[in-house]
Amino acid sequence: MNASSDYRFPRVPQFGPFDTPDCLRTFGIDCSVGRLTAVGTHNLDAAERVAVFIPGFTGSKEDFIPFFPQLWKELGIREGARRTTAIMAYSQRGQADSAAPDRRDAYALSDFVADGCEVLERLGARERPVDLVGHSFGGVVARRIAVRRPDLLRSLTVFDSGARPVNSTPLFEVAPMLLRLFGSMLLYYAYRPIRDEPQPDRYAELFRQCMHATSKYHLASVAGFMTKYADVTGKLRTLRRRGLPINIMYGEDDDVWPNSVYEHEAAMLGVEPVVFADAAHIPTIDQPERFAAALADFWHRS
Repeated sequence: MNASSDYRFPRVPQFGPFDTPDCLRTFGIDCSVGRLTAVGTHNLDAAERVAVFIPGFTGSKEDFIPFFPQLWKELGIREGARRTTAIMAYSQRGQADSAAPDRRDAYALSDFVADGCEVLERLGARERPVDLVGHSFGGVVARRIAVRRPDLLRSLTVFDSGARPVNSTPLFEVAPMLLRLFGSMLLYYAYRPIRDEPQPDRYAELFRQCMHATSKYHLASVAGFMTKYADVTGKLRTLRRRGLPINIMYGEDDDVWPNSVYEHEAAMLGVEPVVFADAAHIPTIDQPERFAAALADFWHRS
């Protein structure tokens, strides 16, 4: 596929504490909501296939930067010098350095889905359908992109992302109000009761910088609807019967959704889930080599 002006995205500075690996570049995708920031391999303009990753709650595109070189290496083993597949991730509205409307009503689940569809359109998914990958909250969004625009997808992968809402607790019930009152750093102190100062661990430092930059309205809204969203497994089952490959992956020690939620969705879809031992909610960190191999194998079989 020939590159066109649609794929020549403007460069943007790297956000967060990670250095940008040689195989990646950071850029912006101008959408209706504003500029969403992204990171992807240098072959994005001309690759025959594109894999798009959507990050989860409290995350950003930078979540995938340490993992992408491993996936790039795995794809290189399978594709050789030709490099037919590009990989990229984008930060959703309100995450990190992406566009962040300063309005409480700008962060409905449907808004994130509309943004995702627009990103795929801008990447040229009409001509080269995308292998879509969503983590956690990003998987909630990815499922609905598939339901809304299956024509833009070559395959769908969700990892450590439940088809059903997370269990509500008294803390979850008040979290949206507290976040709107006290701001995003409330989550930093909730998860990591440490001082607001640069952290030696780069994942901890990325979390700190994200909480400084991410919109409180984004976090409050997502915290609210993650306990209430509808299960779309039935619609995905119809899409799978029509030929859309679907992949369920999760860490065996995930503490956000119980394994039974993943097993039930996989059974309903008629797929064999990929389970990673010695991995929790983010197997791209806990088991990057195994995760990359399993993902590349799924794409190859698809």
